[in-house]
Amino acid sequence: MTHLTSTLPSPAQLGDEQLRGAECVWCGRCLATETAVDLGVHPDPQCPWASWFPRACPGCAEART
Repeated sequence: MTHLTSTLPSPAQLGDEQLRGAECVWCGRCLATETAVDLGVHPDPQCPWASWFPRACPGCAEART
């Protein structure tokens, strides 16, 4: 798991598919389970009782590490 919390976009700016980890949080590309980079479980700053599950495509994750 990669931690890039400081560079993650705000959950308020993301679509449902990005929030649940089906699309890259940065480019919006559909993710494959085999290649997606898990960015961990994060509390939603606007709804602390809710979590979101950001994932990224390898290219976007590599560019931000």
